[in-house]
Amino acid sequence: MIDAHRRPAKSSPLQRAAVLGLLLLALALLAGCGEASGGSESSGAEAHEETGVAGEEAAEQATRAKQRAAEARSVKAEEAALAARRRKEEAAIAQAQAQAQAGGSTRKKHVQGSHKHSSSKHSASSKEKKKSSKKTKGSPETAAEKAARQKFAAEEAQEVAAFKRRQKQEGAR
Repeated sequence: MIDAHRRPAKSSPLQRAAVLGLLLLALALLAGCGEASGGSESSGAEAHEETGVAGEEAAEQATRAKQRAAEARSVKAEEAALAARRRKEEAAIAQAQAQAQAGGSTRKKHVQGSHKHSSSKHSASSKEKKKSSKKTKGSPETAAEKAARQKFAAEEAQEVAAFKRRQKQEGAR
């Protein structure tokens, strides 16, 4: 039967010296690492400082990651708002154009009295000249549509400029 309460055999002085030598060697290695940076006395403090610096760097990285995520969310929200505004303005322009086209067909046109002229006074070539000489007014765009288009173009230019600024700022980081 094995006695669990039995005392271990006493170690010889040679075994004690070997264990003590190994411990001293381990201490010398640890102290040797600290000597390169200023001595063995400061190695403990430096090790503590290094762990503190590593912790600070990890905290800074986490903070930067949170900031990047928040900025990405902000950019996405801003782009969604701009897209919604763009769709709303395009819908307003389309509605204005539809009203202009519908309003154009419902407007009363001036009905000219029919004056009969004898064909001897006018030749066929003169009628053709009159038809070809008619000029149509500029674009079929109304003043409101033109103003809305110009406003839309200006806002688009501002959005592009803001986007380029953000890209430049992100590139500088």
